[in-house]
Amino acid sequence: MFLVRRVCEVERKNVWQVARLLRSMCRAYEENNGRAEAMIYVSGTGTPGKDVTVSAEWQQETIEANRIPNVPDTVKKDNVELQKLLLSYEIEFHEIATDDKIAERTRR
Repeated sequence: MFLVRRVCEVERKNVWQVARLLRSMCRAYEENNGRAEAMIYVSGTGTPGKDVTVSAEWQQETIEANRIPNVPDTVKKDNVELQKLLLSYEIEFHEIATDDKIAERTRR
């Protein structure tokens, strides 16, 4: 199991527009590709943070390349608008340390 996080660094004035676009993109994947529900959150505006960011994160069983035929049309459209609002855009992949994985990897 993996946690995937997309982190968008933005100007303060664009925070909620970027949040709207990320929500739209994530919902398209949830509805069309069966992806798990994403959480969208903002940092550095109403809460302390060194950067102003908007993030989307979700869990998935495996990590595979996202093939272009699987990208919903609304995501392609929203991504064009999103890219104009970003200072930086990164994706992070984290393996979730489940109880089973911890037990399996710490046996002596």
